[in-house]
Amino acid sequence: MRPKVSDIDLKIFRAIYNFHRESFLPIFFRIISFMADGYFYLFYFLYIYFKYPHLLKQVLWTALIAFVIIFSGYFIIKNTIRRIRPFNAHFDVENLVYPLDEFSFPSGHTSVVFLVATFISYFTPFLAIPLFTFAFLVGISRIYLGVHYPSDILGGILHGCGTGIISIIIVKLFIL
Repeated sequence: MRPKVSDIDLKIFRAIYNFHRESFLPIFFRIISFMADGYFYLFYFLYIYFKYPHLLKQVLWTALIAFVIIFSGYFIIKNTIRRIRPFNAHFDVENLVYPLDEFSFPSGHTSVVFLVATFISYFTPFLAIPLFTFAFLVGISRIYLGVHYPSDILGGILHGCGTGIISIIIVKLFIL
């Protein structure tokens, strides 16, 4: 009998969640997750303002459109699918951070960091590798911290990158 996707998802979740719990990783992944809360995004806009002022208007429009799209889609998807978070579904899973909402799919942190990595990489390509590396770590952190399954992360990656690409296209075609 072939395993179901949900069984594979849970198996991968448990492998990541249970990896070296008695090490520095819980603290490391809490810091990574915190860094994705958005407090540092302002620094990029300041960087663009001072280094590439001719791009500022385009970057701001892209960010505005991207965040409207991503948060609208996020709330619709979350409240339609209503997937229970791992720490609520499994008695042996403890959440190491407190999520902002009740449901699991897609990962909002992952959606946003992949969105930001996508549109920032478009405007400043030399940042692509560090940004996507950081975004990947954020996704792993959300699993490790017990608040998301791997498929939630995959959904967040698709949602974030797709929104980033769509936002860039909208700004290029219709606004600037």
